[in-house]
Amino acid sequence: MRLPLLLISLPLLALLTDVYLFRRHLRHAPGWLKACWWSLTGVVLVAVFLAVLFQVKFRGTIDINVAMWAFYAFFLVYMPKWFYSILSLFDYLPHLWHKPRSRWGHIVGSALALFVAASILYGAFYARQHPVYNERTISFDRLPEGFDGYRIVQFSDLHIETLGSAGRYLPEWVDRINSLHPDLIVFTGDLVNRQGGELPPFMDELSRLSATDGVYSVLGNHDYGDYYHWTSPADQAKTLQKLIADEGHMGWHMLNNRSVYLHRGNDSIALIGVENWGMPPFPQYGRLNEAYPARNDSTFKILLSHNPLHWRHEVIPRTNIDLTLSGHTHAMQLKLGWKGFEYSLAEPMYPEWSGLYVAPDGHHKLYVNEGIGCVFLPIRIGARPEITIITLKKDS
Repeated sequence: MRLPLLLISLPLLALLTDVYLFRRHLRHAPGWLKACWWSLTGVVLVAVFLAVLFQVKFRGTIDINVAMWAFYAFFLVYMPKWFYSILSLFDYLPHLWHKPRSRWGHIVGSALALFVAASILYGAFYARQHPVYNERTISFDRLPEGFDGYRIVQFSDLHIETLGSAGRYLPEWVDRINSLHPDLIVFTGDLVNRQGGELPPFMDELSRLSATDGVYSVLGNHDYGDYYHWTSPADQAKTLQKLIADEGHMGWHMLNNRSVYLHRGNDSIALIGVENWGMPPFPQYGRLNEAYPARNDSTFKILLSHNPLHWRHEVIPRTNIDLTLSGHTHAMQLKLGWKGFEYSLAEPMYPEWSGLYVAPDGHHKLYVNEGIGCVFLPIRIGARPEITIITLKKDS
């Protein structure tokens, strides 16, 4: 049902928009300009039609980055047109009182269309390739003295297949992370986009990541290969195991429903990792009981769990885990507003979608990293790739 809906609704909406704009602005234009207008319309509509068709019906036939840029071209062309069209329609309201058509909708709509187009270009050709390095100090009264000032670098959602041209910046990102001299590096899932075979070309660079206590990772929903067309379940399982092995070859430690202890002198904390835990339709492989059976003991605990919904649904009501680190949301790669008043389309599905959250009990804390990579569109607007530097602080 989704395929026919996409194939029909998007091109139809785009075509109706072009007819409206043509009748308003180009009816009396020179023939060559009309030809250019409808040629561009045809090329973009055919491109997005084929991108939807091949990605949904014939997966793997064309490179996913080709499809992503086809969708990008569609929205680059039509998002400004849609914003302009909606506002310019208000110019016709005076006709209800038998007055001449206004031009305020045209003026405001044109300005907004230019702003939207500029934002889409900026999001793809600059913001997507330049992460922000967010430094956060998080305080805990239960933190052992030896870990006061402990520095954790968190990154997430690399989606290697979709990095495209941004992949050339990976060495720079690795160098910057290493220059922070972290005590611990954690990766909170979605290393690959569709299947583990995407990782090998990037292993040499990622293996350079270095921290005093090592690099630890967990699986995200994309890492299992559930969005790839497999010839057999056995191939899917084999590729997943190879992905896990390849992370080991990079020197990363995979916490698949298991935990380790980190030590500073006589003090220790538990680092726990679970497989992906998600609400349907996302897989729910996480087993916190298996990862750390004594979920309410006196040990200070940090949990790596890809999906932040896990914190709300299991961590808060059933454990005394102090800090949970998650990713997954990407802030939908679109964040509006300003610091202190931000909104993302991720919020209706993920009440905790970016940054630091504290439970009502004041004990459980969650940090949601906005990730580095992209899905569907190679663009980030207001939600630049994020690398987080967390400093643990003991409350006095």
